[in-house]
Amino acid sequence: MNPGNTLKSPKGVYKIVKKLGEGGFGEVYLTDYTAKNASNSEQVALKKILLHGMDEEEKKKCNEEAELMKKISESSTNQHIVKYLDSFQSHDNLFIAMDYCSREDLSSKIKANVNSKEKFDPETVYDYIYQIADGINELHVKHKIAHRDLKPANILIAWDNEKEVLKISDFGLVKVIESLNIAQSHSKSCGTPLYKSPEQRNKIKCRFPVVDIWAIGIIFYELCIAPKRLDENEMDDIREKVKNNQRDTTWLNEMIAKNPNKRMSAKQVRDEARGPDPPEWRNRASVAYCKGKLYYLGGWKPGTREDTNRVDLLMVIEVGRYIDYQPMNGNGLKLEGFQNNEVIPESHR
Repeated sequence: MNPGNTLKSPKGVYKIVKKLGEGGFGEVYLTDYTAKNASNSEQVALKKILLHGMDEEEKKKCNEEAELMKKISESSTNQHIVKYLDSFQSHDNLFIAMDYCSREDLSSKIKANVNSKEKFDPETVYDYIYQIADGINELHVKHKIAHRDLKPANILIAWDNEKEVLKISDFGLVKVIESLNIAQSHSKSCGTPLYKSPEQRNKIKCRFPVVDIWAIGIIFYELCIAPKRLDENEMDDIREKVKNNQRDTTWLNEMIAKNPNKRMSAKQVRDEARGPDPPEWRNRASVAYCKGKLYYLGGWKPGTREDTNRVDLLMVIEVGRYIDYQPMNGNGLKLEGFQNNEVIPESHR
């Protein structure tokens, strides 16, 4: 579709402004929408899903996504879930109209920081996690839905009242939860590799909401390490440490606990991200301290010994400003904030 093209639905007319993006699902366009009997238009996003070539089951799932978005929007006022506006079919395509989020998505935001070598400040990181967890909690508790494909590319960013508002989108892989406390099986592998929980990868029976908590934990990790890029090798390191029963020591590890029953709920993540009593380590050095913990938990290994020494030194300088520490005979750095006085082993450095 080209700029200037128009599409008609029973509710009004959509005029194509430009393409916003595309993926395996189809394409998304910015449009000027004019409702029937209205004189003014508004900008909305229009998702185009090509139905040609799909079997009946796949077409059914696409229509179910539109119906689900409609149902959620009609009964929810949560600003962190993208709002459904309309859906219709034309020329073997399904179109879903939704809120236009002018700041693109969280994936684009992270890539911009990677390219510019900029870090996210601690307040931004925790605000983002609060907003994501608030939307996910709404899906889990009120709508009994697990997203199952939560990732930065599915988190849109709008600009409202001089602040960024994150909105969860793309409900193509959602699963209705029979109960928040009943384990269900993943009938097939779903989700995006970097953000998949172990249960999704291995099709293990679990309470579905916990897979979304894992994804929030990985997004939190990704925000903290920017401008360093998250990659599959690093994710394998994290999974290996969790797999080896590394003791839970941080908020992060309560989100990506190997045992899904030990993970936090979305409400707990939300409340912790913006609680009246924030953790002791969430202060001016929160990102530095968090990196220290991630370094320990995830087994992050810089490319060279010189890089490693530099990271160790920066950790001592940055973390030591606010947190008591002491060298442990050259074998690691002892942070009093760790439970049980864990040490960063030489093998992890």
